[in-house]
Amino acid sequence: MIARQILGPNGQPVTAERVIQEKRSRFNPLRDDGPDVLTRELEAYCRGDIARLCWKMEWLEKHDDTISMVAPKAKGAVARHGWDVAIKDDVTPELKQMAQDQQGRLQRFYGSLTSRHCVEEDEIGGMSLLFRQVMDAHAKGYGAHHVVWQPGNDLTAELTFVPGWFWEVRTGRMRFLQSPWDWTGVERDLYGGPTAWMTTKGRGIMLACAVARMFKTLPLQDWLTYCDRHGMPGFLGKTTAKKGTPEWAALYEAVQGVGSEFSAVVNNNDAIEVLDLTSKGQLPYDKLIERMDRAIVMLWRGADLSTMSRGGSGSVGANPQMQETDELDGDNAEWVGETIDRQLSRRVIDWYFGEGTPQLAELRLRRASRPNIADELKVVESAVAMGVRVSMPWFAGKFGVVEADQDEPCLNAPAKPVVMNPVVPSDGADGADGSAVNTADGDALLKNTLAKALGTRAQYLAPIAPALQRLRTQAANPATSDAAFLALAEDVARELPELLDPVRTDALAKDLQAAMGTAATQGARDALKESKQATP
Repeated sequence: MIARQILGPNGQPVTAERVIQEKRSRFNPLRDDGPDVLTRELEAYCRGDIARLCWKMEWLEKHDDTISMVAPKAKGAVARHGWDVAIKDDVTPELKQMAQDQQGRLQRFYGSLTSRHCVEEDEIGGMSLLFRQVMDAHAKGYGAHHVVWQPGNDLTAELTFVPGWFWEVRTGRMRFLQSPWDWTGVERDLYGGPTAWMTTKGRGIMLACAVARMFKTLPLQDWLTYCDRHGMPGFLGKTTAKKGTPEWAALYEAVQGVGSEFSAVVNNNDAIEVLDLTSKGQLPYDKLIERMDRAIVMLWRGADLSTMSRGGSGSVGANPQMQETDELDGDNAEWVGETIDRQLSRRVIDWYFGEGTPQLAELRLRRASRPNIADELKVVESAVAMGVRVSMPWFAGKFGVVEADQDEPCLNAPAKPVVMNPVVPSDGADGADGSAVNTADGDALLKNTLAKALGTRAQYLAPIAPALQRLRTQAANPATSDAAFLALAEDVARELPELLDPVRTDALAKDLQAAMGTAATQGARDALKESKQATP
């Protein structure tokens, strides 16, 4: 309890009376809220009188429909990924052992740390709760934790969160308000000493959210007023009877029975007309409200698509916005980790290793890792193109691909035409006038075709040159039947199981036969012809 944790200026514990006062003095800060009131509160906040506006921000975080949704998301994004104690990158080899000792001490300290709330005493947790509480200063600008050190075999501590409405900062330094009605606070060092507090100064994005919420409330109130006044039509009764006559009274009762909101009776023909008092065209209220809601979401999350989806074409650009959100969450995580590390880790190291010992390990919060499948596939494709043998089981597991059994139907890549190198070396025969193509060119074509089928590079096929030569010879022989060529391809596959096992031999045979036959010869001739024409 706070009564057993925070010592007052007189050395005695602050009693639970402060908590009781805080509870009993709570009020709805939005009851008389308006632009003038908010302007005065913003001005007072800038002067250092932050308590009243901080309480209003807390109220909005719990009661506004949009803020109550995005604030927990932003705080949870920092806390949900966990934390590590890492050795600093610039540690020299001779200090490596000390760095590891500090790392172990800090891990045990943070692993046993307890977090509480000074008012909500049933709120208790560990590091995850501590991260969320520190993020409260990201919202309201200020926050603090009272630290109760608990030495023993291992040093640990209990941190009690004291929110912004317990403080004033008119001197530029957070001072504790002993009563909800106090104007001037007391130096916090008087409450336990200089090592008894961990203070946090954040962005205070709720300042802008409070303004956006005000501009959302005004059109919302106007919209409600419009619905109240014009949600039901008016009815006008007309009669030739004089006022006060039974006929007039009968029509008056009839009109009253029909119209519950607006009705009237006038002379001139017995009739009841419907008066449509609604405006024509689209009302501006919903657009203004949506605009402010989106502004609030973007202040907290950096983007609005994850929380408020437009749908359809409005969802274009979702990936860049998700990246912006991840960057904002990462920045918040780094700020939270740095705030805690600079104020707690330093004191823990001084306690274990002596004051002045260099800090060689630090607290780091983990960040979200959102995989980009397209980029990872490009890396794999580039590796294959460079001749790297990528593991098929790893690929299937990494991208969730289920490989078909041998007897199962499977998807096949579409057949691609053989792309010839526009510059083919020649030893004299140009092939353009029907003369024979150089044998070396045919070998290169065969290697390129087989390399493309196997997903490797042509120069890596040198060890199987004899097999390539046999395939080339039979492919170029018009007397070779399809069955004979298929048998030859199967023989080569048995000789080279490591390379050719993943390839379907029948498909490979067809590809090679087609590539080495008429199409290959004609393609070589065309390439040689284009090469000579391009040479000046």
